[in-house]
Amino acid sequence: TAMIERLDDSVGQIIATLKRLNLTQNTLVVFSSDNGGYLNYAGGFENISDMGPLRGEKGTIYEGGHRVPAIISWPGRISPAICHETAMTFDLLPTFAALANASANREGSLDGADLRPVLFEGATIAKRNLFWRMGSQRAIRSGFWKLCLRGSKSIELYNLADDLGETRNLASARPKLVSELAESIAAWEAEVDQSAKAFQ
Repeated sequence: TAMIERLDDSVGQIIATLKRLNLTQNTLVVFSSDNGGYLNYAGGFENISDMGPLRGEKGTIYEGGHRVPAIISWPGRISPAICHETAMTFDLLPTFAALANASANREGSLDGADLRPVLFEGATIAKRNLFWRMGSQRAIRSGFWKLCLRGSKSIELYNLADDLGETRNLASARPKLVSELAESIAAWEAEVDQSAKAFQ
């Protein structure tokens, strides 16, 4: 609780300073977490977060591990609205670069999407697959479908439209979809690993 209170106070000071200096209409403020909370931490703290109906916690590939709300504010530029688009933190760099008229996407090396159409026009993000890799865990989200691979033997397929809590594994009922999504994960990993080698 103390950490959240300090964070709340600090953000409040930043917003108050922007108002005092008449900079609110010239400043884009993004407030978001990079992951879900811990359910248990350091062997002694339990039930320290509540992800509601979501399964998992920080460090997992389930929705409770990475699905978080975000607040993006720019008075006079972004109209207040609730947006249900799925974005990721790596979308921020291409968005910030585009807003600053800077070129950040060297030879198509950025994974993220420019969110300006979503923020300023209420548009949707073009269909794309989203990926996660944490240790031996892998996941892909394609539309409402999500494939979770934990190690070499655990294969889980969920339809997030009907099962946000990831409780009904549909992998055995949809083997072709599982195969297609697993191939997409393998291709993505190969591309990421190749890019990493190029920057070493």
